Amino acid sequence: MSGAEGRRRLVLVLARYDATGAAPPGVDADAFARACLADTYEVTADLEGARSGLVGPASLDELLWPGAVRLDDTGLDDLLAACAELADEVVLVPADAPDLPGLVLAKQLKVLHRADVAVAPERGGPGCVALGFRLPVAAWLPLADLDLDVDPRAALRAAAPADAVVESTPDWHRLRGATAVHRLDPALEGWEETRALLSGR
Repeated sequence: MSGAEGRRRLVLVLARYDATGAAPPGVDADAFARACLADTYEVTADLEGARSGLVGPASLDELLWPGAVRLDDTGLDDLLAACAELADEVVLVPADAPDLPGLVLAKQLKVLHRADVAVAPERGGPGCVALGFRLPVAAWLPLADLDLDVDPRAALRAAAPADAVVESTPDWHRLRGATAVHRLDPALEGWEETRALLSGR
């Protein structure tokens, strides 16, 4: 699906950044991670003007909405090269953000028409909750050093040819530790799979 300016936009959930470490006592860690991944993907699939997808094994195919894509988990260089065949902008999201508001991702997509890269930092943590790229990737970007578990803004700004090519967008939390589940807000819509698992249904 094309964006408002006719640009092809893609939002991908990376399964390798899972929520197993945040499973509360009595909840199976793998089931918890799967529920969080499913809810995170639902947020991306519900976005207007963007195609959604998952990065990970073929077992994830059952979660995909019609028209979505699944890509194998390769290095970031290869992943972004594959994305460049499909889109003009891509946003990468970790699979441990089940209650992520769509607005956080919409802000990423909004700035990528003018920036080479956009970072939504992890609230209360050392990483980021979304990392967006204009495609094809700018030659100056240090892709080998980028990891969603590390906030890259300082390194990106040090390498950037101009300040304007690196954008910060609103933050959000991830579920990465034993107490992280308490950050989930029952008043927020969405995260049904995670909510049901935690409620014992």
